Amino acid sequence: MPGMGGIITCNIEDEATLYASYLPFVTNGAVFVPSDRVQKLGDEVFVAVTLPGSSERMPLNGKVVWINHKAQAGRPAGFAVQFGQDPVGLKVKNEIERLLAGKIESAQSTYTM
Repeated sequence: MPGMGGIITCNIEDEATLYASYLPFVTNGAVFVPSDRVQKLGDEVFVAVTLPGSSERMPLNGKVVWINHKAQAGRPAGFAVQFGQDPVGLKVKNEIERLLAGKIESAQSTYTM
């Protein structure tokens, strides 16, 4: 059962949080989901993502590719979900990259690196 059951919600309220949550270096892209839920690398999860300036919840199926087991150094506990190559995964990736246009190459720290 994906992600030990249930839908995980990820509401990204602003561009700064979106920047800190996006992993452009992952193939197809990925998004960090703050959570205390225990995941393992490779777990399949279902996340409902809401991006800044939108009330639309996009249903994202993906694979866990990064884990912060506990909050430390300003990084929250949680995991990152790699986008699939399905239309929704591509839509989420394209929308994030549109919102972050010109900022993705910044040296600002993120929730993962």
